[in-house]
Amino acid sequence: MLNQPWVFRSMLMTSAVNPRQYQAALQSGADVCTLDLEDSVPPTHRADARRHATGMFDGACTGCVRALRINSMRTTDGLRDILALACGAIRPDALLIPKVDSAHDLLMLQDMLGEQLGDIAFLATIETPAGLSQVEEIATATGRVRALVFGAADFASELGTSMVWEPLLYARSRIVAAAAAAGIAAIDAPTFDLNADLALKIDVERSRELGFHGKAAIHPRQVAAINEGFTPLPAEVERARRIIDMVDGRSRSIGVLDGQMVGPPMVAAARRLLRRAESVKDGMGHGSSSRI
Repeated sequence: MLNQPWVFRSMLMTSAVNPRQYQAALQSGADVCTLDLEDSVPPTHRADARRHATGMFDGACTGCVRALRINSMRTTDGLRDILALACGAIRPDALLIPKVDSAHDLLMLQDMLGEQLGDIAFLATIETPAGLSQVEEIATATGRVRALVFGAADFASELGTSMVWEPLLYARSRIVAAAAAAGIAAIDAPTFDLNADLALKIDVERSRELGFHGKAAIHPRQVAAINEGFTPLPAEVERARRIIDMVDGRSRSIGVLDGQMVGPPMVAAARRLLRRAESVKDGMGHGSSSRI
């Protein structure tokens, strides 16, 4: 699946400790369904969760990307997770790797798993100042890296700040820029207040405006709003098509549309938006949305 187009609007996190939630996650409409062996699983339950996790990845699934969040490679539980992968007990489409501090972390994991990796992709979580300082190298460490994921909770904890937007703006901006330079996706951290629908909507809008491709969710009820927020509006798609039509019909790449000057950067942005719209419609994203 490394060469297939993926949609990253929403990434739903589901605890591996409760297998009864697996099917609901797969049917949630999330583009990426991630089974979590890390923060949401008490240490005393991780062995059981690891055994249960195989059920999430049995059989084919064409509706979403199925990912597995392992524990930090610097912990005993992380090494046990890697061993389960090396033995072929769990076969996800992608690995969500926490606390990636350097490109070496990803290369070491790739070497440890060897042939057992197959075409498993990497989603690298940036949630430490050390990781942020190396984010450009992390984004290009290996062709397996398909996305950078911002871990706001751990990052804010290490900074000693809150998770409000302003203190974390630099981290978000640098992650987005590194992902764009590498040609991969950037996924923002979740909104942790499940009862704050307006806050979720505002967070989605801010993330999209900053350049993120999608956002993590901690409950299925958040998925629809996230998918909607990261799906191009029909009006945006129509304008992008008009920009491309205008350029294709001229010998120059500069023109005026609706009274606004349109140059090469706007044309490039229009082509990216159209590609994203097509990937949402034809790719692996299957959540309902009224925006396209």
